[in-house]
Amino acid sequence: MREGAVFLLEISLCLGMRKNILTILVAILLSSNAWAALSPLALSIVPPLQYPASDYSITGARVSALWGRHRDIYGIDIGLLGNITEQDFVGIGVSGLFNATYGTTTVWFLQAALGMNYNKQKTNVYGVQVAAVNINEAASAIGGLQLALTNIGDHTTIYGAQVGIYNRALTVNGFQIGIINVTETLRGIQIGLLNFQSKGLFKVSPIINIGF
Repeated sequence: MREGAVFLLEISLCLGMRKNILTILVAILLSSNAWAALSPLALSIVPPLQYPASDYSITGARVSALWGRHRDIYGIDIGLLGNITEQDFVGIGVSGLFNATYGTTTVWFLQAALGMNYNKQKTNVYGVQVAAVNINEAASAIGGLQLALTNIGDHTTIYGAQVGIYNRALTVNGFQIGIINVTETLRGIQIGLLNFQSKGLFKVSPIINIGF
């Protein structure tokens, strides 16, 4: 509950743009890797045809004709096909096919792809995560909306709504809407053909399930 309260407080901070900018700046300053090589802008066709090189941290915007690959991204990330971040990502990510982050991910407002959003380490989303497939592998929290055909997050806590054909989350605080919904703890409503709640009174419930 304490972690949930902290996360909800963090969501409230995103209402002020100055605080969002401050968060990004603090993340840059606290990153031990950020001092190695910084650039405010990255332009890429496909690695290694990109500037700057992949070992740089980008502190403003990355624009990729196909896809780019860099150490860290703090800012706006736009790729025609995809975006790849090796370590930390903080900001907005939009691509035609995929967003892939192998370090920690903090999404402000939007992470969107026609194909897949893949986040390997701890992930926090303050806004909307939308794709055909959303996969958050590590401990994650969604404050807002997670929307996809398939949402997979065995360690993800939802504060808002998870919507798709197949939805899987650790904890849902709000709504889980789809054909098949799976969660361990429900504090809200599941709406779907089959609803699974492993810690609830009814382990399986058709059409609608309510948890408190």
